[in-house]
Amino acid sequence: MQKEVTVAVLMGGMSSEHDVSLHSGAGVVKALQAQGYTAVPVVISRTGTWRFFDDEPVSVCDAAARLRDLHVDCVFIALHGVYGEDGRIQGFLEVLGIPYTGSGCAASALGMDKVRSKAVVQQEGVRVAGHIAFGPKTWHDDADAVRARVEEELGFPCVLKTALGGSSVGVEIVQEVGAFADAMTRVFETGDFILVESFVKGVEVTCSVLDTDPETGIRALPVTEIRPLTASFFDYEAKYTPGATQEITPAEIEPEIAKQVQQIAVHVHHIVGCAGWSRSDFIIDDGGPVWIEVNTVPGLTETSLYPQACAAAGISYEKMVRLFVEAALSKNN
Repeated sequence: MQKEVTVAVLMGGMSSEHDVSLHSGAGVVKALQAQGYTAVPVVISRTGTWRFFDDEPVSVCDAAARLRDLHVDCVFIALHGVYGEDGRIQGFLEVLGIPYTGSGCAASALGMDKVRSKAVVQQEGVRVAGHIAFGPKTWHDDADAVRARVEEELGFPCVLKTALGGSSVGVEIVQEVGAFADAMTRVFETGDFILVESFVKGVEVTCSVLDTDPETGIRALPVTEIRPLTASFFDYEAKYTPGATQEITPAEIEPEIAKQVQQIAVHVHHIVGCAGWSRSDFIIDDGGPVWIEVNTVPGLTETSLYPQACAAAGISYEKMVRLFVEAALSKNN
């Protein structure tokens, strides 16, 4: 590098994915320092205070001044979930005029909202699981009617999840109608808007997308197959416990199916408006790929899927981080 570049790495945050984000951020800081960047670790607490290095926490207003005083060239967003992946921090940084990694406000907000992103993607001809969405008032006003609608339109088993959740926090697979009410109670503890999906039985895969080079454009990385070993599906523990899941890259699926998955992942990246990177999750059944959701800030822990896909494509962790920073800096040129 010709000049010293200062990168603030935001991690932690106010969502249920706080701990995962801390691991992601630590990996990014280490990779940046190894390449000669000046990395500024910034931990956002669960209550919203910001701590630079090991200093005393400050309010978000004081944090804005601190970013200015540190002459930060760009911000690496290693935050997951609400208040980090949903467009809010992106808008804050845009107001401050500081370049940042990844997708902008609109794409981040859309990608975070499973209900609305599914509607947009489905409108563009992508196959998705059958689904119903509703809030607490609908459920509390007439739970029997909701249960009946789910049974009639989706059937059992079905999948319950919060519309704005991540890392499989608050996801329940309900096997029969009698277990539906108790599952709803548990899921409402993690969010106030619920998405119920048809249960799609098949092979779980994910496809990472790299979008950092204006010359080469959007590029799909090798597809990863996900085989949980200790859980019935890819839940929080399966995602972040080493050895709990077998992750195979490239996926052991038919080449034509893998190509379809990659094409859909790139298509979704484009229509949602993602930038830099994204990762789309799928289940492959007898009819082919079923798109589940897009992640605009995928995890960067030692067990995370995006770095694995990069490695399979010949891109080291350090190079991956550098590509994201360079793409962020280019936005300001």
